[in-house]
Amino acid sequence: MNKIEWIKKQKTVKEINENNNLLKKIFARNIHESALYFEYVVDRLFMALGNFKEIEYFMRLNEDFLPERVAPGRKADCIISYDDFDLVVEATLRPVSGSADHFNHLESKSEKKQLGLNIIPDITKTDNQLWNLYKVYCNNEQKLFMLCDTDFIFKLLKDQATAFLKFQEFLRESERIWREEIDWRIIQKKIIKLVDRKNNIK
Repeated sequence: MNKIEWIKKQKTVKEINENNNLLKKIFARNIHESALYFEYVVDRLFMALGNFKEIEYFMRLNEDFLPERVAPGRKADCIISYDDFDLVVEATLRPVSGSADHFNHLESKSEKKQLGLNIIPDITKTDNQLWNLYKVYCNNEQKLFMLCDTDFIFKLLKDQATAFLKFQEFLRESERIWREEIDWRIIQKKIIKLVDRKNNIK
C-alpha cells in the first residue's frame, strides 16, 4: 500500500471507527506517547473528510503507516489545500496559552486564502487565555486560528454524504464569529454553541 492508497483508505467506515477507538484509548490514558497519536488521529480525520486537492502531513510514519515522530516544531502538523483556501491544522492535547500558539505557521502574505484550525480534545475545556490570545492575533496580525474538537468531526463523519458540506458551514460561521465579534467571551460562547449545534444535526 502506498501513501495515496492509505489516505483514500481513511474514508472507509472501518478506518474511521478504528481511528475513533484509538482516540478513546488516548483519552483513557491507555496509550503511550499520547501527543504523537493524537496528531495521528487528527490527520486521519481530515483524510476522512476528503474533498481536498492535496493534503500534506508532516509527522513521520513508518512503512506500515504507524506514527514514529510528531511534525517538527517549525512546521504545521498538516496543511490541506481546498479549491478556495488552504487550511493549516494543528492538533493540541493541552489547549492552553504556550502550548497552542501556532500563528507562525500561517503565512503573513499568502496568495491564497489561509485559515488556521486547532483541533483539541474538548472545546468546552479550553483555557480562557487561549480564547483571548486567538482574538488578539485576529485583530492585530490578521492571522486567524480557530478552534474545534475531535468529537465535532467524528460526529459529522457519521453521515459521510454531508460531512464535508457541514464542515464547510462550520468554517464559514466560525470565521464570521471570530472576525466580527469583539469580546473573546462572546466568541467562546458562540463557538461552543456552534460546535454543539453542528454535533446534534441529524
